[in-house]
Amino acid sequence: MKSLARSQAARRRAAAAAAVASVGAGILGTQSAEAGIVILDLTNLNGVNLTGVNAGVTAGNSKSWYYNFGVAGKLQFGVMNNVNVGYTGIKLIGIGGVAHGSAYCTPSLYAFGATINGAVSNFDASNFGCKALFKYTNAGVTAPSFDGYLGFLSSGTDGNGTDGVYGWIKATWNGTNTFQFYSAAYESTPGLAIKAGDDGSAPVPEIDPSGLASAMSLVMGSVAMLEQRRRKRAAVAAESAAVTA
Repeated sequence: MKSLARSQAARRRAAAAAAVASVGAGILGTQSAEAGIVILDLTNLNGVNLTGVNAGVTAGNSKSWYYNFGVAGKLQFGVMNNVNVGYTGIKLIGIGGVAHGSAYCTPSLYAFGATINGAVSNFDASNFGCKALFKYTNAGVTAPSFDGYLGFLSSGTDGNGTDGVYGWIKATWNGTNTFQFYSAAYESTPGLAIKAGDDGSAPVPEIDPSGLASAMSLVMGSVAMLEQRRRKRAAVAAESAAVTA
């Protein structure tokens, strides 16, 4: 008899736990998710590690690579450390672009949470010239030191950024000769803006207290009903045992 009672109690506890889990799953299922944000691994971007000082490039040298965004086109990055006439930093070479400000040769700095979007012309790449380097010695242009985000736009369907994707790169520049990249991400929906630093890990939204109370009252009601039935069966079993004795 005791063994049967223990077995029934175990089943009741499991049922109650399942009910609570079910409600919890329903609540968590309503959380918003930034499914469109895609993280770029800068430690291995098409086999290139860009996270070292000056992207791991020694003075007088450079690296370049493509990144393919599918229908949204590509980026062709060029990372340089005092190359030729003094190019230093990151430049988009003909395909896609890094956002540049009023100074043609320096990139736009975005603070955390700032919106990265805008006209394609603000993200123009350049086979020549200096969009959007930290430093161009030959032209006497040097970007101010910063700790923030670079914005980029892929080449899009026409190679000029139309229907491209926006993204960001966390970067620092000491204002003289040293830069570093830390992380990057992009919004996978073509033409949709992204906020600098947004990696898709949105905060858990506030849950409606009335909705939560209602759901939990249902669960607690079910648990109470199960407990009432357990006590009734236990009482009947005790009476039966007393008669038998």
